[in-house]
Amino acid sequence: MQTTENTTFEYYKDLIANNTRMHNSLLFFKGNEIDLSSAAMAKLAKNICAVSNSGGGELIYGILQKQGRAESFDPVRNFNKNTEWLFHEIQSQIDKPVKDLKIFTIPVDGESKIIHFSIPANNDQPHMFADNKYYKWQNKKPVVLDETEVRMLYGKLSICELEFLGIYNTNGIPVLSGGKFSSMSFYPKILIRNAGNIVEKEYKTEISFPAKLYEENFQPLQSLFIRHDGSYAVFGQKGNHPLFQQEISTMIEAKIAVNVENIDIFLKENINITLYFSNGIKKHSLKLSDTLTYNGKKLKKEDFSNPHILKIEI
Repeated sequence: MQTTENTTFEYYKDLIANNTRMHNSLLFFKGNEIDLSSAAMAKLAKNICAVSNSGGGELIYGILQKQGRAESFDPVRNFNKNTEWLFHEIQSQIDKPVKDLKIFTIPVDGESKIIHFSIPANNDQPHMFADNKYYKWQNKKPVVLDETEVRMLYGKLSICELEFLGIYNTNGIPVLSGGKFSSMSFYPKILIRNAGNIVEKEYKTEISFPAKLYEENFQPLQSLFIRHDGSYAVFGQKGNHPLFQQEISTMIEAKIAVNVENIDIFLKENINITLYFSNGIKKHSLKLSDTLTYNGKKLKKEDFSNPHILKIEI
């Protein structure tokens, strides 16, 4: 789990109530391991540096662990610095800075608190600590990386990382009858971006949505049909040109048509997007009725007047 600013105190109570086991990406520390001394700050920064080089994770200061499991609260006390100060104190001892490092403070009682550090898997690693050494997290502590391991980490920098940016052109185009919709057509477009640091030449985007929302005479989509997956129709498109670093591309343009006969399906089902690229596979699922709207408003069954098909074309 990568936490957010909205993580509540109940999350930490559940960790203790469930006697949650630690692992390399979920670590518990006693509260007294954070104080304002130079030694404590250096140890904290080294821990974060090591976890960052090991695929990221969650470091929670304020939970006592026993035999590798969350045992009880042991909050940070008498620490009056804010998260911005703490962030810069840590990053000043790490080269390169940890990308997207998040720090959350959660009050426990009085002046005591939990301090939670969240490090994403892709954090611009590798990172060198202030002593000019590289560390990984192993056996519950930072361990110096050997030369081969450092080379391997640098090799991982040369990767492609495709991102699904979202769907645009999501406003419906209605056909009206007697003041209501007889049908509503959407023409959504799928946007992706190469967020990695190398050119990606081999990539593919797939979308799927309920087959009853598919209009078979929509020519641009016919040639992209791959298969049926249960009640869903699946369409795919390969990249027809290299995708350069930070380049954005529209992969598939669809048409989805909705009417009174299939509005129930539209309201409860999803549109699914899958990205295939040289470094992996990413999947996303969006609720159709939340994504495709008319003038910013969700469609309702009572908006429609007759059984004409409300279509989605992709």
